[in-house]
Amino acid sequence: MHLTRQSDYGVRAVLHLANLPYGKVVQTKEIAARQVIPSKYLPSIIRTLARAGLIRTLRGNQGGVMLARPPEDLSVLEVIEAVEGPISLVPCLRSPEQCVHQDSCTFRPVCENVQNSLIAQLHNTTFADLVSRTYVQAKDGMPLEAAPPDESLKHSRVLSD
Repeated sequence: MHLTRQSDYGVRAVLHLANLPYGKVVQTKEIAARQVIPSKYLPSIIRTLARAGLIRTLRGNQGGVMLARPPEDLSVLEVIEAVEGPISLVPCLRSPEQCVHQDSCTFRPVCENVQNSLIAQLHNTTFADLVSRTYVQAKDGMPLEAAPPDESLKHSRVLSD
């Protein structure tokens, strides 16, 4: 699976807004400059995110963009799917009838588990999580998991099941 630059730009744009007080309106040129997003791509991404109901656009002299919902109510999955469409690791998970090996494939269940894990992780990661940086990377390559809100955990640690 490959996420496009548009997804990266979309996540960074929403993250920029999530780092501001909720309801603050910002011009897209500020987002582009601060997030190093090419100005020519951002308007299209902003329109896509607005159509998906993730951000609001305001016209006029005081216009710009703002989050449509608080950061704790916006998941990373919503932004990625707004830009990319539904996540599908392999084509047969999107349309099982396309695969001639549908009934005998032993690889499909593995892909389905990976896809479901990815979707769950992205769904459970809110922009408030990203803003608060409560996520730590396990040293053994496991996915990111939320760290408990414990002050003694200021440094990365290995998470276990």
